[in-house]
Amino acid sequence: MEKEVLLSVQNLRQYFKLGKTRELKAVDDVSFDIYKGEVFGLVGESGCGKTTTGRSIIRLYDITGGSVYYKGERICAGIRSYKDAIKQAKKDCADGKITKDELAEIVAKNKEEIKKAQADHSKWSRKKDNNLTNEIQMIFQDPIASLDPRMTVRDIIAEGLIIKGIKDKDYIDKQVYKILETVGLVQEHASRYPHEFSGGQRQRIGIARAVIMNPELIIADEPISALDVSIQAQVINLLNDLSRELGLTILFIAHDLAVVKYFSNRIAVMYFGKIVELGTSDELFAHPFHPYTRSLLSAIPLPDPITEKNRTRIVYNPVMDHDYSKEGPSMREVYPGHFVYCNTEEFEKYRREYEESAK
Repeated sequence: MEKEVLLSVQNLRQYFKLGKTRELKAVDDVSFDIYKGEVFGLVGESGCGKTTTGRSIIRLYDITGGSVYYKGERICAGIRSYKDAIKQAKKDCADGKITKDELAEIVAKNKEEIKKAQADHSKWSRKKDNNLTNEIQMIFQDPIASLDPRMTVRDIIAEGLIIKGIKDKDYIDKQVYKILETVGLVQEHASRYPHEFSGGQRQRIGIARAVIMNPELIIADEPISALDVSIQAQVINLLNDLSRELGLTILFIAHDLAVVKYFSNRIAVMYFGKIVELGTSDELFAHPFHPYTRSLLSAIPLPDPITEKNRTRIVYNPVMDHDYSKEGPSMREVYPGHFVYCNTEEFEKYRREYEESAK
C-alpha cells in the first residue's frame, strides 16, 4: 500500500538580505516529503537552516523560491527563481547564446509560472490561513519566549479555539482541562502564569496549545534543547505518546542525532542550507555515507567510559572531503529510500560500500 504524502517540500529556498548587495542563503534548494502518521526528523548543527525550514513551511516567512504542498495543495509559492530565470535568459539573449524566439518562450513560460504561484498564494487569504493554522501547529524552541507572560495558562491554550470562533466558555474550559491532563499537568495550573512553571512544564503548555487545535501536522522546533537532560526524556516520551494516540504527523527538528533516531521514522541531515543525506533512521545509522553524517554520528556520546575514552571524533571539512571541480553534487538515491548529496564519483563509491556491507 502506497503511503499518503501529507506535506511535500519542493526546491525550497529562503534567502535573507544582508545589506544592499549580500544575501544569506539560509535554505537552498531543499526537497523532502513527509508521509501521514510518520515522525520525520530534520537534524543538523546550529545555523544550518533547520528552524528556517520549519518557519517557512508554516508561512512565518514568505519563501524566496520553490513550493510547499499540504494535502496536494500548494500553500507556499516562491517566485524569485522564475524571475531569475527570465533575467538570465535576457542576459543570454544579449550575449547571443539564445535567439529572440527562445527568449520569448522562456519569458512566457516563467511568467505563467509566476501567475500560478501568485494565484496559489492569494488563495490562502487571511481567512483561509486560519484554517491552515488549525491543521499545522508549531512547538517553539524556547518555551518561556513563546508564551505570553501576561496571559494565564488557560488563556494561552484557549487562544486558538477563540480565534477559531468558539464562544462557549464552558466548552473551552472543558477542552483546556482535558488537554492539560493529557500533557501531564492538572486543572489547577490553568489559572497560573508562565513564570510560575519550570522549563519542562512550560514546554508542556506549549505542546498543549498546539495539540488542542487537533492538528494533522506538528512542527516541533528543537522542543527539548532548552531543557535539562532529565526533562528531555519526559517531553520526548510525551510527544511519542501523543503521536501514537492522536495519529499526529510530526516534523521533529533537532541537532542531537541520538534523540532523533529514537523518535523518528526517517531522518534528513542538513548542512549549510542543504539536505546532504536522507533515509530511514535505522539505515542512516547502519550505513552513513556522507562525511558530515559520519561526523555527527561520531559526536554522539556513549554511556560506556571505556568506549567513550577511545572514541575518535570525525571532523568534517568540505574542502578536503569533496572534489567538485569537475562535477557538482546532486541528490542521488544510493539504494531504495536512501538519498545522498553527491556527484557521480562519490555515488559509485557509496554504492560499492553498500554492496560490500550487504555481503
